[in-house]
Amino acid sequence: MPQQQAARVPGAWPVLQPITSWPEYGSPEFYAADPLGREKRFSVFVAAEQWRVQGQALEELDDVDWYVHVYGDARRLAAQILAATNRIRGFQEIREARLVKREPHVLEATPGWPPIQVPGAPGTYLTYIDERREAA
Repeated sequence: MPQQQAARVPGAWPVLQPITSWPEYGSPEFYAADPLGREKRFSVFVAAEQWRVQGQALEELDDVDWYVHVYGDARRLAAQILAATNRIRGFQEIREARLVKREPHVLEATPGWPPIQVPGAPGTYLTYIDERREAA
């Protein structure tokens, strides 16, 4: 039986240049690329394939290795959780401290520092005066 060849219609299948470079998925170049462009679609395909391969590699790990890979070092994770908890506690303390009404403090100039501008009084400055020197 003779081999049959597919019918060739001129212009039916345009010859496309191979894709040699594409923007990385999620990069600024990716978002700037043509939404219907081949390179952008190819970068989505590459990202999906990388995600699939990573998931497949994670499924092959035993439980201990999986936890180490996903959560990293347990001590580091515990330190991060503790630091976040301390930050939250600090924010709560700051919030409570702001609610306490206090008397305004008295501004005092410090030796060796420039004069202090008095808030609410433009052009008024406090300057350090050495009282011991003036008494002599």
